[in-house]
Amino acid sequence: MFGFKRLILIILALLLTVGVARAQQQQGPEAPGDEFANPSVLIPVNLSGTFNRFNIAIPAFQSLKSGGKVDQNAQTLPARLGKNLDMTGFFQILDPRASLEADPMGGLIESSPFNYAPWAQIGASFVVKGGLTISGSKLTMELRLFDVSVGEQRLAKRYNGPLKEAKRMIARFTNDILLAVTGEAGVFGSKIIFVMGEKVNKSISMTELGLDEAEGIFSSKKGPATQPTLGPGNKAAWAYRNGRKWELMSGGSVVHSGETVFSPAFMPNGSLVAGLSGRVSTHLYVFSGRSAKQLTNGASIELSPTFSPDGSRMAYVSNQGGAPGVYVTSSSGGVGARISPGGTSTDPSWSPKGDKIVFVHRQRDICVVNPDGSGLVQLTGGQGRNLDPSFSPDGRMIVFSSDRGGRTQLYIMSANGDRQQPLIPEVSGSQSQPSWSPDKPEQ
Repeated sequence: MFGFKRLILIILALLLTVGVARAQQQQGPEAPGDEFANPSVLIPVNLSGTFNRFNIAIPAFQSLKSGGKVDQNAQTLPARLGKNLDMTGFFQILDPRASLEADPMGGLIESSPFNYAPWAQIGASFVVKGGLTISGSKLTMELRLFDVSVGEQRLAKRYNGPLKEAKRMIARFTNDILLAVTGEAGVFGSKIIFVMGEKVNKSISMTELGLDEAEGIFSSKKGPATQPTLGPGNKAAWAYRNGRKWELMSGGSVVHSGETVFSPAFMPNGSLVAGLSGRVSTHLYVFSGRSAKQLTNGASIELSPTFSPDGSRMAYVSNQGGAPGVYVTSSSGGVGARISPGGTSTDPSWSPKGDKIVFVHRQRDICVVNPDGSGLVQLTGGQGRNLDPSFSPDGRMIVFSSDRGGRTQLYIMSANGDRQQPLIPEVSGSQSQPSWSPDKPEQ
């Protein structure tokens, strides 16, 4: 069975043989810049990073119970916090063993104040100190953030709950650190939906940023499930093959059954949009229950919709100008203007900040561009096939799939292409087609 990407390319190729001239008559205006007219242009890869990075040290957590002991969490939880902060691109993690701090309880108990001097000597801007009290399956975790540069405590948080919720506590503290340091809370704990498995065994799974885990939420013995997406309220939709027909699921109900379904996506108001294949073209439709209203009607294939944060504009993929490319138009439809360079471009995702659109160029590398077609930057290069990018709900990170490690996995990077790393490396099996929820986690 053909994969979804290959199926799209086959349909696009067939349409080009019968409708290119008609499609060109309805082509939108050319995007600005000579680079868009030259398919052989080399797009510069930007991996240098533009974020300010702060040196942060996270020593092993300590027991807060007199004579008590802590288990492996004393090491694994600081490591998890460090991994979270490293993902964001704002922090450089220092080895805490380089510090000559004499008292590991410093800053955790009243009788032992925090000593800034040994941390300043190793160049730390911030230090996190953590204390644990573990009683059976219950955990109390106290976390402190010290600002070495100004010599003051910036954060003090206490968390109580089941020991199994420790990573979620770390996720919340990560968000608080980002708020204190950058002025905007992080999105650890937000949800990412994706496809697990290959070929006929594809199913739908979900993960939370910072948990290193995945939960299966849908599978069918009648055919593969693909193209998941998340919308406001973490409402989920996906397509799956039910025998000889495709079905579109949304909110746990079938909203369409029949034609091949492509790339469902939610509008900011919660409406679901998806491509439905016709005899010689594919158009986008807006669904209301089981009713569908046609959104685009050009003589071409249109799919992969994504919307500006205010819902006024839509980016999508079309072959109306020849090779498939990313176009922008009104969310109510109409002829779009191409914003991607020459060659095949697919999989657009609009940043929730509204300033960027990320997409895949030449079925291999991830690029970002401004919604008017300016500011083109390539984020990946020479690292296998990189597909399916999706912005985090704060616009500061991008999740995508890549086969650079020998199998297809979910990867994450800063929005400028920095800190590229596997998202859930301990989860086995093929992982693809991620979609990041637009909802920020509860703080």
